[in-house]
Amino acid sequence: MNLTGERVKIRKITREDISHLVKWKNDPEIADLIKGGPINTTFEIEKRRYEKGLGEYDIIRLIIETFSGKPIGFISITDIDKQNRKAQIGMLIGEKDFWNRGYGTEALVLLLKHMFFGLDFNRVGLEVFEYNLRAQKAYEKIGFKVEGIQRQGLKRGNRHYDILIMGILKEDFARNL
Repeated sequence: MNLTGERVKIRKITREDISHLVKWKNDPEIADLIKGGPINTTFEIEKRRYEKGLGEYDIIRLIIETFSGKPIGFISITDIDKQNRKAQIGMLIGEKDFWNRGYGTEALVLLLKHMFFGLDFNRVGLEVFEYNLRAQKAYEKIGFKVEGIQRQGLKRGNRHYDILIMGILKEDFARNL
């Protein structure tokens, strides 16, 4: 899958991307924003994950890069349910210089266009932590709605946080274009 927007491109992960994934996932500030963090990963762990992913059919891992070819983040499509035309996504901009500049929003819109109009998905869902206000605003701007809350579903330090369950339907996305 290769998708091209105005400022970003989305493509499949390659071996050359493994070092970027290790760097991003080992950054404590970034790990705090993704499920399961903090993460201590290594090149070998990510290499095995990459090699395993080549044979998976229900997970698609993609890199977000600038037009100059600089990898800045990743998007994963998981829990793909072709019969019900739905999936889950997770996204991260790992290069902090690209935070708050619209790159993640553009990448997500680009992927959703492909999923809804190219692959005929009807629903895409995601989870976001209550304290990740930047991501919540971006998702709401695109048209995601809070569909539920997993109360205190995340423990960070000595505190529990809610996880917001958000989703968007093809018809809602089309209205917001």
